[in-house]
Amino acid sequence: MALFTVKFSTPLGEIKGNVAVDEGPMRLAELVPTATQLTDILVRKALKKEEMKGKTVTCGEKCGVCCRQMVPVSPPEAFLIMDLLDSMKPATRAWFMKRFKLVEEIVQGKHMIEPLMNPEYTDEPVLAVAKEYFALQLPCPFLTDESCSIYPYRPVACREYNVTSPPEHYRNPYAYKVEKVPMPLPLSAALSRLTGRLTHTKPRLIPLSLIPYWVSKAGELRWRQWPGLELFEMFMSFMGKLAHSQQ
Repeated sequence: MALFTVKFSTPLGEIKGNVAVDEGPMRLAELVPTATQLTDILVRKALKKEEMKGKTVTCGEKCGVCCRQMVPVSPPEAFLIMDLLDSMKPATRAWFMKRFKLVEEIVQGKHMIEPLMNPEYTDEPVLAVAKEYFALQLPCPFLTDESCSIYPYRPVACREYNVTSPPEHYRNPYAYKVEKVPMPLPLSAALSRLTGRLTHTKPRLIPLSLIPYWVSKAGELRWRQWPGLELFEMFMSFMGKLAHSQQ
């Protein structure tokens, strides 16, 4: 392992942290811990900035409202979550996979699979299908008793989603204006762009609830490896101007 000190500037100030990078072959999924680590630093800074304005996050314990939205994840995050599912005890994995399958069948029945899986990174049409998906009120397959059952492994989008609006507003985010804590550097975007560059395809995001469906069609990409340092350097290049040094 090589230890890097990563430093880059954001509207929230300078971000600095130590990142361990495998110098050997690395899968895309293995970049995700770095992305979540840096996201958590950004979130702490963003929350502190909002507190200085007198705003507080109104998300409550066992709320689960945002867990019925179309949560976008990058391909590397999808692979990591699939790894997590495959590491579970057979009975637990089967229970979660049944929940994923139920969501898949419902959206298939609504003829929504194609628009949901459209490989668009970010575009206005995505908002329409996201609204349609939210109307179905399908809980995330990992939502248990209105709490996230994989909280330490939750995707970047979940970590970034913090709101300061009244609870009744984010219970219907398409009817009311929802004020979210601004995040200047969505690292799921960097992971998505990286995957697009490596595969010579358009950057894409995948609905969390359709991860097994998408991964089953992703083929060898899930297991493909690149030199670790090269993959890390490329990922860092999608995060703007930064400085990093090997220790």
